[in-house]
Amino acid sequence: MDLTFCGGAREVGASCYLLKIDQQNLLLDCGIRMKGSDNLPDFRLIQEQGGVDAILVSHAHLDHSGALPVISREYPEARIYMTHASKALLRVLLYDSLKIMERAEADIPIYAEQHVVEMLDRIICFSPQYTFKPIPGRALRVTFYPAGHIAGAAFVYIQGQTGTLLYTGDYSVTDQQTVIGCSVPRLRPDVIISEATYGDKLHSNRKLEEERLVAVVREVIARNGKILIPAFALGRAQEIILILRRALNKKELPGFNIYIDGMVRSVNRIYQLHPNYLQPNLARKIFKGNAIFYDDRIIEVRDHDQREEIVRSAEPLCVISSSGMLKGGPSCYYAEEFLADRKNFIAITGYQDEEAPGRDILDLLENEVENPELLINNKRLAVGCQFGKYGLSAHADKGELLGLVHRVSPRKIFLVHGNQEIVDQLAIELNKEVRAGIYVPKNGEKFSIDLRNPRKQFDFSKQLDSLQQRTGLNPDNLEDLWRHVYNKTGTDTAYSVEELIYLQEGSDQLAVTDDQVEHYRKLLNQGKYFTPNRRRLFLYHPVAEEELTADKGIMEMNQMFTVVDRLFPFGTDLYKRGARSDDKIILLHFNFPAIAREKYKAEIAKLAVETGWEVVLNQDCNQAALEEMVYQIIPPEIDLTKISYYRDQGRCEVTLSQEPEGRKKLIANFCQITGIELILTTPESEAEKKEAGDLLLSQLDPTEMMEQNQAFKYIDEEFKPLKVKIYKKSRKVAGGLPYLELYFISPEVGQRYRGLVDKLAGTTGWTIKIGPTAIQSEIINLARRMMASHQIRLRKNPSLYNGQALVKVEVNGEVNPAVLAEIKAEFKEKSGYNLHFVLKS
Repeated sequence: MDLTFCGGAREVGASCYLLKIDQQNLLLDCGIRMKGSDNLPDFRLIQEQGGVDAILVSHAHLDHSGALPVISREYPEARIYMTHASKALLRVLLYDSLKIMERAEADIPIYAEQHVVEMLDRIICFSPQYTFKPIPGRALRVTFYPAGHIAGAAFVYIQGQTGTLLYTGDYSVTDQQTVIGCSVPRLRPDVIISEATYGDKLHSNRKLEEERLVAVVREVIARNGKILIPAFALGRAQEIILILRRALNKKELPGFNIYIDGMVRSVNRIYQLHPNYLQPNLARKIFKGNAIFYDDRIIEVRDHDQREEIVRSAEPLCVISSSGMLKGGPSCYYAEEFLADRKNFIAITGYQDEEAPGRDILDLLENEVENPELLINNKRLAVGCQFGKYGLSAHADKGELLGLVHRVSPRKIFLVHGNQEIVDQLAIELNKEVRAGIYVPKNGEKFSIDLRNPRKQFDFSKQLDSLQQRTGLNPDNLEDLWRHVYNKTGTDTAYSVEELIYLQEGSDQLAVTDDQVEHYRKLLNQGKYFTPNRRRLFLYHPVAEEELTADKGIMEMNQMFTVVDRLFPFGTDLYKRGARSDDKIILLHFNFPAIAREKYKAEIAKLAVETGWEVVLNQDCNQAALEEMVYQIIPPEIDLTKISYYRDQGRCEVTLSQEPEGRKKLIANFCQITGIELILTTPESEAEKKEAGDLLLSQLDPTEMMEQNQAFKYIDEEFKPLKVKIYKKSRKVAGGLPYLELYFISPEVGQRYRGLVDKLAGTTGWTIKIGPTAIQSEIINLARRMMASHQIRLRKNPSLYNGQALVKVEVNGEVNPAVLAEIKAEFKEKSGYNLHFVLKS
């Protein structure tokens, strides 16, 4: 086994290590240096060793992958291996690099778009924990293991006849907001190549650092300032977004806008498309169709005009933008604009090169300087704002680096990816604790490793034969695959998608396509026979047979929904369907359930028989559909001034500008369609009701009235079980006589409890009225909360129209009509107001 260090030794950047094993040349990563003019690894060393047979990539960061188009151009026959998420992220980073090279007119580009396209076509993706042979016909085996650094990051474990090697790439032991910490089984490598980025220090407590960041954001917003968080587009930015989003949702921060700019936006989209590589809670949200990064407060910046609006805004706000070192990207523009104002703040959250403006900020934090200045975009600018440093590292610290070495106990240790002083210090620490050969290589050095007795490896293979079903996997034969693996390994063993493809089809590893993997993953997620591992969602366990037996005769949920859609196609009154899977109950939501129960009686019964599920209908009507029906039956020349629906009483009261013709016929038609009583009133009839009310007030006997505070307390006790909030209670006087007034979120909601209010009036001896105005701020806040809970981004604050009992919201993009109907109904139920959506592309 020979190791040649072409880059990445005693430095951070240009990671590139050539491993000769079993007479084959494997290249571990191929990155670029992020500073200086000498960007590339020493490819001459690779040529002298006979070239490259295969390339193994740990993750997508450019210091590990940025030179791939160059080396692939030279060795086009060499296959490139990485995880699916890494390939998607690499595409984004390389195309961004092409743009940067185009703008740098004085420099000659190191590759062109054609080279990127050709290189991407040579990539073969495999899921973590699946063992594959990188070179056909050879015994060499490679397995990726989750490294916890960013989405798709992996340890690379290589097993050959002459020894084994573990390459860590960059890794994190600690769980992050986006990804779970690294996962390594009981490996026994002869050799380890380990990163040493933070080999000289112990990280501060991650939770405390997140709390510190939230605290300073809260402080800056409170003083009406702006806070810039320059962040690495891949990894760090996503962490910060989720930290602040969680704080907003938990009310640890006040309401303010967070703007996302730079390449961060593209990386966010890739994370959203690869849920199996993320934290399980994020994956579940994505599986349900929800956005994990954006909402009405977290906004994607579209263009430079919007940047200028952000800078000019008088509102407090936060910007998260690349680059993380302030060496380029929109973060430099924001830094220029924010730097002079004492109310503003710049938060540094990651590694900074010696020549980066971000490093200058760290120096200013450590050394007090009179009249400090910063050089940004070749401009020397006076500093007025505050700075802070926050430890959100995605690398292992000294203790964790030592811990991994102890766990795998290699014979030879090579320390890379760290500044020379740091690597030297870690080597000294390791030398005190482990019995192994410890090396701190230099770029250009070659090591020949003679392992006379290579370690025997634990056998992690499942030892199963393939079913050889060349037609692939489909819902009809999924049970056969489950039976095959369940009978051999039970439920404890987890399988990658690639392993299940082999067990089903016997496919050659290198013949497996990305589309094939996606097809299997979709069937596995939708079927009942396999369930994802709780922490590693790219692995699947067979479901226990007793769980399937318990469901015998009861249709699987996704199949059940197919039957629902067949029996109730578009055009029926069904506007939403759901299920309580544990109880095997289908929930059907009809616009007018009282009518639907009889109208679709045969279909409902057939659904229960075919699926084995119990069918339950909604009790209340769809208020949006009810309102639409009102507008349909009332002649267009008559204005509708108010629509009130009294759910408990099953009636709808509509106030019209004038008396309609054919009143009785309108009411009868409405009841026949909806099953709900319709009451039509005009201003004249309303005046008559008010006069009757005033007469009742004049007949009040003050001597029989309960003491005021006691009456308020009694009212609260009566409403408490109903979980209805009375926002304000007041004593008023009309015609010389006192009465009580109760304010609900809106008069429309209050009228639902008219019967209880009248009862309380009789008990307390007071005349009790329902407040005539709405609590506007609460209605607006309710709309905001509901949009956020459904991952719908608002373009601006909701608009309230009291005269129409209406709230209008403008949202970005398309929204599922069924979701809109659900939100409208829920909003009407909670506020008494109608919700009107304006969709903007």
